[in-house]
Parts: sequence; structure tokens; C-alpha cells
Amino acid sequence: MPYGRIICYLVAISNLIFCGFFDYSTFYGSATMGTPYINGNVNTDDDYKYTLGLRKIALFGYQSRKRFYKGSEQQLSDKAIIGAVNGWEYLFSVSSVRNQGHEFVDSEVWLKWSNDWFVTKTRYINKESRDLEVFDYDARFRLNFNRVDFSVGAAVRGHPIYGHPAIEDYNDPWWELAYVYGYTDYLVPLHDLNDNEEIDNYYIWIETDPDTEDGYWEMYYEEADYYWEDADSNAVAHSDSEFLQYHYPIVVEQYNEDNKTKDWQAEASVVIGIDLLLGNEKFYSHTWVNLFPYSVGLTDKAYNGDEMQYDIGVVLGTNLSEHIGVFIEGSKSNFYNRKEYDLSTGVNWRF
Repeated sequence: MPYGRIICYLVAISNLIFCGFFDYSTFYGSATMGTPYINGNVNTDDDYKYTLGLRKIALFGYQSRKRFYKGSEQQLSDKAIIGAVNGWEYLFSVSSVRNQGHEFVDSEVWLKWSNDWFVTKTRYINKESRDLEVFDYDARFRLNFNRVDFSVGAAVRGHPIYGHPAIEDYNDPWWELAYVYGYTDYLVPLHDLNDNEEIDNYYIWIETDPDTEDGYWEMYYEEADYYWEDADSNAVAHSDSEFLQYHYPIVVEQYNEDNKTKDWQAEASVVIGIDLLLGNEKFYSHTWVNLFPYSVGLTDKAYNGDEMQYDIGVVLGTNLSEHIGVFIEGSKSNFYNRKEYDLSTGVNWRF
């Protein structure tokens, strides 16, 4: 490596250290192991999760400041674009995981900077456990009215192809695809009137009066279906309709997986946000809404969904008395036509 590049790296790191970029940040590492829960399977290797991370995320007033970081924290408020303080906030996290015999690496990196008029956030997520990889950059103007923050701006999101499976570009007959994955079909005549074991078309005489033998000629089309076997010569379907209902979806799923396009796609979106934080000694409420009402594809196969994309979160808690407190928190999102939500509630009794 050239000495000039080494000097540049050292200068950049020194600037970050001495300008306060790492002030109040926390470096953490954790390791967990356990027996996998697989009924009847005693040969599966133990589950594990090893995590390294660096975080600087200001806590809101309603959050506990006494904790050990394990790397599995999922603070719902981390999704809000407006943080508890202005300035730099960030998260760097990578986890090596084995779950029920499956090994993968999950990583997440995001950096956010804000002041009273502007907020910007850059994020990269690569979750092999969910086959999800996304990079986005969000920049917004911010207006604060007492405890309400309005923000408007634009977001650019990059990702592998989502919403455009490979089967949409497949133009050959469907049964040809089944042959590729080892299935074989056999012609089965259904109404072979002439017993020649072939499918024919011919005229037959339809008699209308047995006394006069009057009638007429009509074209008759013998019908047929197909009997299907898998690569091991096991019978799997006794008709095309049965094969299409129970087996062809598996073929399509495997074809999409085998022909997944790795090229990255990108789209730009208008984004509108509302953040509302209320509370006192006995009550807190934190609500945020991020709407993406209009998107423009920047690449040929960028995701184009008809539904509005959004991210909504609510955190509520209150003390009903000196000893009893209740809370409820939840979020709902819709990205790439993949809807997700989570909801939790509970009661705290303090003696």
C-alpha cells in the first residue's frame, strides 16, 4: 500500500477521534450458544451467534440507560428518522449466525446526521438470513413545531432485483421447464373410441331417430391428459391440472432461485415524515410516519409497486398508579410489496 494512502487513512481516523465523532459511543461484542429446537433431530450442530458492533444512538427520555449490549437489541425508536439529539448517530453491527444448521452472516450499517433544519441518513443492510440486501440514502428538510417534526425530501434506494422474478422472462412452454427439473409426462387418452391409443379427430354419426335412422355427422375430438413422474420415476400427478396445482409452483420457485439476477437496481422516491414526541413523568408517546408516495425507477428492472410504501411506528407507556404501568408499541411497514408488522404490549407491577 502506498505511504500516501496510509497517511490519508491515519489523518482521517485521527480527525474522527479528535473531532468527537466517537464520543459517547459504545463498542460491544457478544457470543451466545444453544441447542437447536428441531423435533426428532439430534445430530444438528448447536446454534450460535457472535456479534461485534459499534453504536452511538442517543436514547429518548423514556428509554433505560442502564444496559449491556448483546447485539440483538431491536429498539423500535431506532427506526425514527428524527433522533433524540442533533449531530452524529450511527450503528455498525455484524453477526455470524448458525440457526438450526443454517449458517449466515447478518450485517447492518447506518449513519445519521441532523441539525434543526436538516436530517440525512445513509444505511446498508445485508441480512443473509432473510435474503435481503438494501442500500439507501435519505435526505430531508426539517421543520420543528414545538414537539412535532415535519420533514420532506427524497430517498434513493438500491437493491438486487425484487418484485421481478425470473419466471416473468421465461417464454417457453411450461412443461418444457418441468422437463428441465427432472419431471416426465406420459400421454393418457381419455376417450379413445377407436382403440388405437392415439388422439384422433374424426366424424361420428349421431342418430336422432332409431326407427327412420335419421341423424347427422359431427366432428368428434378425442380427449387426453398427461401422467407425471419425477426424476426417480415416482408418480406425482395423474393430470396436468394436478401437476400445475401441486408441483409446478415448486418448479417455479426453484427456477427463480437458480436464475436470480444479481444486478443491482435503484429507484428514487419522494419522502414525507412526521415525528411526534410527547410525555411527562407519568406518560410518554412517540409516533413517527414515513411515507413514500411516489417513486421513479432509475434502472430497467427497478421495483415498481402500485401501493404506497411506508414505515409507521408507535411507542406508548403510562403509569396508572404508583405501582402499575402499561405499555404498547408496534410498527408496520410496506416495502417492495412486502408487508411486515409487529406489536407488543404488557403490564409492569412495581412492588
